[in-house]
Amino acid sequence: MEAVRVIVQIVLFLIPLGMGARYGPMALIGTSGVSVFILVEVLRMQPGSPPLSAIFIILSVISATAALTAAGGMDFLVRLAGRAMRRHPGAIPVVGPLFVWLFTVMSGTGNITFALIPIMYDVSYSAKIRPARILATANAVCQLALMASPVAAVTYVFVNMTESDGNTLAKTLMVTVPASLVATVGTSLIMSRYGKDLDDDPEYQRRLAAGEIEPPQPVGDDADLPPLRPRAAISAYVFLAGVVTGVVLGFFSSLRPTYSVPQDDGSLLDNTVSMSFMIPIIMFAAAGIIMVVCKIKTPAVMSEPIIGTGLIAALLLLAVPVLAGTILNDHMDAVSSFVNSTIGVSVMLFAVILFLLASLIQSQVASLSILVPVAMTAGLGVGPMAGMLGAASGNNLLASMGGLGQACILTDKTGSTKQGSFLINSSFFVPMICSVIIAVAAGLGLQLVVY
Repeated sequence: MEAVRVIVQIVLFLIPLGMGARYGPMALIGTSGVSVFILVEVLRMQPGSPPLSAIFIILSVISATAALTAAGGMDFLVRLAGRAMRRHPGAIPVVGPLFVWLFTVMSGTGNITFALIPIMYDVSYSAKIRPARILATANAVCQLALMASPVAAVTYVFVNMTESDGNTLAKTLMVTVPASLVATVGTSLIMSRYGKDLDDDPEYQRRLAAGEIEPPQPVGDDADLPPLRPRAAISAYVFLAGVVTGVVLGFFSSLRPTYSVPQDDGSLLDNTVSMSFMIPIIMFAAAGIIMVVCKIKTPAVMSEPIIGTGLIAALLLLAVPVLAGTILNDHMDAVSSFVNSTIGVSVMLFAVILFLLASLIQSQVASLSILVPVAMTAGLGVGPMAGMLGAASGNNLLASMGGLGQACILTDKTGSTKQGSFLINSSFFVPMICSVIIAVAAGLGLQLVVY
């Protein structure tokens, strides 16, 4: 009977994943709800808990980012990046992904990469550099950089879950920022030599001969672009001030307010306000200031595409971790024993499990929400886990089928960025694997110094 119960649980976990792969994330969210209902109501299992702090952070960051975009601040930042890339077109294989890394770290979302894709393509093609080298690397980097962002939900989910073991935002960023930066540069250099040059690419030469694509032209400028909104620069500065404020408060806990909590014995315990609360407040404040100062109405903010993207990310955290947590509650001892024995063979297997889990459920936050508590119960230290956070980029395994991957493929008129007929021959697979390996290797080395 127990075997049947386990089989039912596995089926109820896999069905939502299959529906999500076929019909998209909303189908995954809805069918996860059906599975949780059956597990709790029919099988009488203890329900899992949603990561409410992560949801709070996601909603606040997308609100601030949407306000920034509506005010023209994102266009302002993108044009600054475009000018820098056009100034040195020959360095685009490294400079392009570096700007993607920087903007993702600052904004806490990889969606800004959509705005940089056309610029990176134009600059690389004008320099006669295979565009896939830059676009595919940028796709991998934007996921990796989230681990190093002081305003990304995935960062605070990890810090929040490991605070009880003495972890802090400062320690985490001291590992993830240099590790992801090293991985970005290393992957960019590897990919700068990967694939045929355009002169030797038969598909590009066919398109060129057939007139499907114009020959490379000298790199242009942004003179023909429409003017920015009057206070676009101000909105960018307000947003960046919010990010800096979050970093400072995260690094120096003494700057955060404290409050006293009465204990059962009548004594008072001083608690410091956590960063999982401070970051949402700061980002909501940034959104409000941008809207007031730049005179942005609510409909303009709500019409930004990132609102829909962020809402789906938040809803996923109400569905997948709850489903996984409900099943794990029924097998925590067995799962902890398995993870403990796995880690006992090699600590590196944590990275393998995290990579596979992220690729399976397509969410970095959900993957960490599931795996980190189990790993901590099994005795894995915070330092090694922080060093291997880059493995959560496994959610990018199916990049060629995602919105960003498709944007890269459709933008690249040379045909060098390919979806591939199966997973490992897409243009995105090699840079994704390279970035994860380099980030984990660098992170494991850095955590020995930091923790």
